Amino acid sequence: MSIHLSRGGTLRRVVLSCDVAGCPVQLEPPAIEAWRSDPDARSWARDHAAGWTADPVRQTDYCPEHASFSAAPAAGHVPPRPTATARDRAGNPLNRDDYAKRLREQLAGGDRATVAARLLDELAGVYRGESLGELALEISALLEGRPRDRN
Repeated sequence: MSIHLSRGGTLRRVVLSCDVAGCPVQLEPPAIEAWRSDPDARSWARDHAAGWTADPVRQTDYCPEHASFSAAPAAGHVPPRPTATARDRAGNPLNRDDYAKRLREQLAGGDRATVAARLLDELAGVYRGESLGELALEISALLEGRPRDRN
């Protein structure tokens, strides 16, 4: 959230901005009074922004689409963590914990080279464009006996 001075430099207005990276949503609640203080203005704006949420600890505001970001996770709940490169058939990232479980099962089945290659592919996705990622791709290709794609 920010507080701006209007053109004349005397009237103040409050603008809520969503704090999710890349979200362009902003909201300017109607001004109905002269604010006694900036905290008062912020409080009024948050109270009158339908669907918006705020995280007072991080001092952030979220538009209705991203409102869930201000909610603390339930005790013991670990939010899903997506893989960098591994995808399901629809192209969606996999949950890293589920992917690790699947790779462990393959490893138990004796498919060591494929498991190592998949882990290296994931590492390459995490370090995309860096020398460590390039090395991971090269070793993955060597393990699987395939030519390495050079993009």
